[in-house]
Amino acid sequence: MKNKILFILGLVLLGLSMGSCRGDSDTLMSYDHKDNLAFKEAEKSFAGKFKVIWNALNQNYALWDYEQQNGLDWDAVYDEYLPQFEALDEREKVTDAELEDLLKKVLNPLHDGHMVIFVKNHLTGRSIRVAPAMNRNMQRPDFDIADICHPTLEYYAKIENGEVEVTSDGEPIYMEYSTHVDDLLNQFMATDGYGLRWMADSIASLQQLTTPTAKQVEILQTLTNLYNLLNYGVTGEDDLKLYNTMCERFSYLNIPGFDPIDPKFGDYGVDIKFALLKGNIAYLYFSDFHLTFYLVDAVRDEGFPNADEYTNTHMDRAYAVWSAWINAIQKLHSLGQLGGVIIDVRGNGGGLVSDFQFALGALLPRGGFTYGDVRFKRGTGRLDYSPLMPQVIGTLELDHAIITEPIVVLANCRSISMAEITSLSAKEVENARLIGKRTWGGLCTLTDNEEFSYNYSGHIGVKDQTPVFIYLPTLATFTRDGKQLEGIGITPDIDVDLDEDLFTLTGKDTQLDRALQYIRTGN
Repeated sequence: MKNKILFILGLVLLGLSMGSCRGDSDTLMSYDHKDNLAFKEAEKSFAGKFKVIWNALNQNYALWDYEQQNGLDWDAVYDEYLPQFEALDEREKVTDAELEDLLKKVLNPLHDGHMVIFVKNHLTGRSIRVAPAMNRNMQRPDFDIADICHPTLEYYAKIENGEVEVTSDGEPIYMEYSTHVDDLLNQFMATDGYGLRWMADSIASLQQLTTPTAKQVEILQTLTNLYNLLNYGVTGEDDLKLYNTMCERFSYLNIPGFDPIDPKFGDYGVDIKFALLKGNIAYLYFSDFHLTFYLVDAVRDEGFPNADEYTNTHMDRAYAVWSAWINAIQKLHSLGQLGGVIIDVRGNGGGLVSDFQFALGALLPRGGFTYGDVRFKRGTGRLDYSPLMPQVIGTLELDHAIITEPIVVLANCRSISMAEITSLSAKEVENARLIGKRTWGGLCTLTDNEEFSYNYSGHIGVKDQTPVFIYLPTLATFTRDGKQLEGIGITPDIDVDLDEDLFTLTGKDTQLDRALQYIRTGN
């Protein structure tokens, strides 16, 4: 009797597993790390890769109710596309382009603005990258101009003989510095009396010697070889290792500006500009939400653990630009002379949430600012979500005046993530306005869970290790009135196009002009 009961129970369990639709039994698998069981089939099977994508998103994705409202049936996606991936497994050759095209059909309907997926084609050995938000935003008419919008302010800020104009009491009205690797290398390449140009001048001087010493001949040859190597071989982050190797090897030449560049600038670089524009309008542009690395010592030490004097010098110079901006605001406000503030996050791809306190949050009361609500996954079921929770973001804790003068946040199509949270917040601040173009549409919050898992959400797989890796947010974001704008973006209060011809030929910036007009006239 006991054996009969066990036999019947076994048949029931077998029937459940065989009848289980769309891999329901997989929902408890660990997709957030390199789990061998979860990814085994995907190593050598296109259908296996699709199942990982479908099941992992089914378990981890933060926006399924939103996708349903927009007409997406995730079960129907499984039924339609699994046979197409199975068909790929029947072929001896599958090109990367074919795999990419099929992945786009599956993933492009998803609205998440951060999601990027990497799938390895085991037949070619190459990884395919699909970014639904990029595919979506590339269709926008303002995409291309947003991609080249890197304000120089030369049209607006006066610089003579390399010196920045100052106010009557000696305060700077324009400062800028960039710690991006490309810009640091460009300093070495294109600054007079410095780096590569110093080398060229030295080579020319040595070549003019009629009776050079043996040492001078040796130095000439060394400088010439090094110059040729660096002049044609150092153009960006890919060549940073070469640059640093040569810097260490030839340090004895004492070349001005030939100093090592910390590779961490490749991760946490920032281009930052401050200008005090006509009417005492304090302007701040920064390319990335990486300010916390420069303004908080503990975070600097963690982000740049091997920082030397050259690294600290670069970081201090970026810090000085932000300090000039906030000091100008506080001083002019206290004197009743501040015209307004402009925070430019056009082209800003986001970064640290804590940066909010050093931009818009530096103008608001201490104690934090609530821009909306968030929720997280709390189970493996597709719609297992937590209740909505107010999202409070930090404001500047240092003693500072609350700015009541007009504030403008400038944004565009390439304003992403924290740039969008800042844009959304501007629409909730009474004396602030958002000007420019609609943002990217990636407001969901990311939290690094590469070292541990929580909330059934976040990254799927391990980049460059598992056959499928998905960069995925942890929290879904809602506006104060309960709307989700993922895949849509933040619509500006004042919509303004950037005149590309004026901008590229003269530096005149029609979006910045509109911000200045609003601050000066209220219209």
